[in-house]
Amino acid sequence: MVGIVLISHGLLAEGMKNAVEMIVGPQELFLTVGMQPDTDLASLRATLELAVAEVSGTDGALVLVDILGGSPANASSRLALHGTQVICGVNLPMLLELLIQRENSSLRELTAIALQAAKEGVINLTQQITHRN
Repeated sequence: MVGIVLISHGLLAEGMKNAVEMIVGPQELFLTVGMQPDTDLASLRATLELAVAEVSGTDGALVLVDILGGSPANASSRLALHGTQVICGVNLPMLLELLIQRENSSLRELTAIALQAAKEGVINLTQQITHRN
C-alpha cells in the first residue's frame, strides 16, 4: 500500500485527515504535517522527510501539499527532486479517492487518480441544481 503524507499551513492537514477518517474510517500509513507560524523551513523539511520515511513501505509514498509556492511546497521540493511524488493543491475529494483506491493501485496510478479526482471534485452545485430543473 502506498503511504500518504499530507502537509499544510496550520491545522489544515490535520482537519482534512479528521474529515476523511470520519467518512472512510482510520487509515494506516497516513500522516499529517502542519506548519506553525514559527516553524522554519529546515525543521519543516526534516519533519516531512521523517513522516515520508515512516509511511513509505514497499510501494512508496505520495506527498500531498496544500498550495504551490508556500513553505510546505518548498519543504517538499527536495523530496520531489529525489523522485517522491508530490502533488500540490490537495482537496477533500482527491484525498478520499486516494484513500479508497490506494490498496490496489501503484504509486503511478495513484498520482493520476489524484489529479483526476481533484479536477472532478470541484463542481458548481448551483449550476448543477438549476440546469436539472
